[in-house]
Amino acid sequence: MRHIAYYISGHGYGHAIRSIQVIKELSRQNPYLFFHIRTSAPEWFFPLNLQSNYSYYLQQNDVGTFDHDFHTVDKKATLQRVQKLMQNSDTYIKSEASFLQSAGIELVIGDIPPLPFVAAEKAGIPSVAIGNFSWDWIYQPFTDELPEFSETIAQFRDCYACADVLLRLPMHGDMSAFQRIVNVPLITRRARRKADNVRKMLRIPDDGRTLLLVALREQDVQRIELSPLISDSSLRLILLGRQPERDGVITLPQNLMPFQELVNMADVVISKPGYGIVSECIANTTPLVYTSRPDFAEYDILVDSLKRYAVSEFVPPDDFFAGNWKKAIQKALRRKWKKRSFPINGAEVAAGKILHILTTSIEAVQDELS
Repeated sequence: MRHIAYYISGHGYGHAIRSIQVIKELSRQNPYLFFHIRTSAPEWFFPLNLQSNYSYYLQQNDVGTFDHDFHTVDKKATLQRVQKLMQNSDTYIKSEASFLQSAGIELVIGDIPPLPFVAAEKAGIPSVAIGNFSWDWIYQPFTDELPEFSETIAQFRDCYACADVLLRLPMHGDMSAFQRIVNVPLITRRARRKADNVRKMLRIPDDGRTLLLVALREQDVQRIELSPLISDSSLRLILLGRQPERDGVITLPQNLMPFQELVNMADVVISKPGYGIVSECIANTTPLVYTSRPDFAEYDILVDSLKRYAVSEFVPPDDFFAGNWKKAIQKALRRKWKKRSFPINGAEVAAGKILHILTTSIEAVQDELS
């Protein structure tokens, strides 16, 4: 059995979604792998999608951004959390390097917290980064308001430079902090069940209503005025988590089934643009109705991909939070999907490159990775 440490950012679900796909594909290509997953992403997410060849350790590897909601970032609170993380970085790196050596880890993979790459270098273990952005790029626009971010950005770039190679995904930002970059296709998930079968499993009435999957956190849903939607007899809402049951609303536990099955089942997804939801809407050809995220650097890149490869409709923030979605939903349902023009086998490609590193010295493969 060969041991891999997989460090995953807990900010949002996109990092965990694609990490799970890479782990599954690595296990398919080599069943003699064991993964030590170290993340602040919720534990329930992993048994829902993985078998037993892993251990889960709840750990804060980075802080992402501190969001009051999906629409805005509290930049000052984010800075305070990042500064605290870096103040304790020496202790974190020393502890993780010790763990890597004592656990017999042969490879570190990170999506995409910066400090694990330093720990891997300290332990003398090769490391692979996977992502479509790095946190230094996300924080860069915040320097206009808080110049103190500049020091953190420089520290993060130094950490990312310790990674042996970056497997860079589509829909990416500036990732020039990494010394060696290899492009891989989109890592995402396609549904395995037919939409009708999932609806039957969930006992959703076949009454001709348009089924809306509201892919937002509970606290974000609470900010939305749902009454115009609930009162519309042509619509049915699917909410996740601990939402109250109402006429025209079906509430499902977050850990009920792999999320891509729900995306594929829905007529339209309502959400904010993030890597996970954008990639799964593209993969499962489900329209996405969304609103703006002005404090998120990846927003424009993700929206550009939606316009190129998906069916999507924008709703201004005031209308979005007022529940005025109907016109956008109708427009999205009338539009036709374009033929997909880029592959979605990124997990397979990434796994192949990772296994090449695992079975060959990193020095021997650095020139070959292209």
